[in-house]
Amino acid sequence: MPAEISRPQISRPYPVLARIILGSCIKKCGLIVRTAVLPRAQVNNNIRFGQHEWCPSARQLLVRGSPAPLGSRALDLLGVLLANRDKVMSKSALLELAWPGLVVEENNLSVQISALRKVIGESAVVTIPGKGYKWTEPVDVAGPATPGKREKPSIAVLPFGNVSGLPDQDYFADGLAEEIIASLSRSPWIFVVSSGSSLQFRDTSASLPEICRALNVQYVMRGTVRRAGEVLRIHAELIEGIAGDIVWAERYDRPYADLFRIQDEIAAKIVGTIEPAYLKQEERRAARSTVRDLQHWELVMRARWHYWRSSKRHSSEARRLLEQVLRMRSDDANALSLLAFCLATEIWSGWAEDPKATAVEARRLATRAVALNDSDSFAHFALGVTLLSFGELDAAIAEQRCALALYPHFAAAAAELGRLLSFCGQTEEGRRLTLMAMADSPTDPRLGLWTFGLGIASFVDTAYADAMVHARSAITLRRDWFFNHLLLASSAAHLRDMETASAALAEGVRLVPSLTVAALQIGHPFKRAADRERYITGLIAAGWTIKEKI
Repeated sequence: MPAEISRPQISRPYPVLARIILGSCIKKCGLIVRTAVLPRAQVNNNIRFGQHEWCPSARQLLVRGSPAPLGSRALDLLGVLLANRDKVMSKSALLELAWPGLVVEENNLSVQISALRKVIGESAVVTIPGKGYKWTEPVDVAGPATPGKREKPSIAVLPFGNVSGLPDQDYFADGLAEEIIASLSRSPWIFVVSSGSSLQFRDTSASLPEICRALNVQYVMRGTVRRAGEVLRIHAELIEGIAGDIVWAERYDRPYADLFRIQDEIAAKIVGTIEPAYLKQEERRAARSTVRDLQHWELVMRARWHYWRSSKRHSSEARRLLEQVLRMRSDDANALSLLAFCLATEIWSGWAEDPKATAVEARRLATRAVALNDSDSFAHFALGVTLLSFGELDAAIAEQRCALALYPHFAAAAAELGRLLSFCGQTEEGRRLTLMAMADSPTDPRLGLWTFGLGIASFVDTAYADAMVHARSAITLRRDWFFNHLLLASSAAHLRDMETASAALAEGVRLVPSLTVAALQIGHPFKRAADRERYITGLIAAGWTIKEKI
């Protein structure tokens, strides 16, 4: 039976009788049914306790200013506990208030309590034998969210609105934003949220203050673009996000051939507005930029647009476009490294038809990209990812450290390094780096992979209940990635929750029917044999049938 099912609608004429009958049936299944009859206490202000801050409006728990790695169920429970912190809460009351209208296994409550204690401390929520749970940590009621202030002025560049009326020009609007992000990222004077996070706010209904709080930035840049043949009309504005004040705005009506000059002008204006003393330096840097080709740029932007959508179909289209780019310009380091990463993604997602040949090609492309531009952080990142297909874990770690040294706010490199260190047993540093990545890029499309990395750290530490919580969160983010289901299966098996383990394994194998031990180890490069054996033993206990020698 699934962990949660929708509560059946009870007809109003016979509510008491219906509840008695439904309760009798549910009790036989070991479930608790709740009917949302208790008043739900509301918390509108932020609540601080220790190094933590609960932000109900953003539905987020901050730890020293960074988002805590908690799933939605644990956050629901935290909100209820804090709203009723002066009371002893029974299990049925907690379930009713945290998840109204759902039928939930009682042991799910214990799992979520365990996940909360891992983050906020064992003493914050105490068990009252025979009665339930009570919040005991002293709290302060605060105002709006106050995430940790960044050392440098910070900005998020939102996707430009495509007002041309042509859906096939969406890539152009996104590409313009990505290029401005890339240009700003080279500036040593400001912090720029990665495109992976900011581009998630495409067509959002969130307000600017909500976006600023979610991304922990001071400024937001947004705009619109209309392309009609060879004519461009671009409107851009820089906004101080919390107050909503426009600090700079500009409209450009130019020939399409002026696109790159417009991009450089916008980037220079932003830096100059935020840090006026550096405007001249930024203008000189832009003036030294190399000549760029519009046809080449369009192909790369189309490829990026497809790649960020992260599905098998979009990945294949990105690969086709990048191969076309390289036929035009074989020494394009950006295209080489992005194509290498596309191929690596196909391998660990289980999409590659010939994983061995794909791995060889990915490594060749990434090695070539690094040779062409050794100061390109993404090239080192891509090379590190491709090295895992060859079991070169130490070399992969070295490449990710190099990528971070070149660009300290490279969230994907930090998360990948954190994941690899967790596989090595260095779970404390692994968690720190992964949480840093989540703080720098909190809405990144790879968040499911990063959450999986936190789950691996918990598994290596034999904290199987926590590993299950992270696995479920990762599945919520990316249900189509088989390894998220395998993590849940192995962790559940070690806790003897065989129903969950078997169901999770079945889904993982459905996604990748030909899964082998060799293929598993590419995406699960445990350095210690004992950790690897524990993981595989859990999968076998869940029902995995393998023919190879382990």
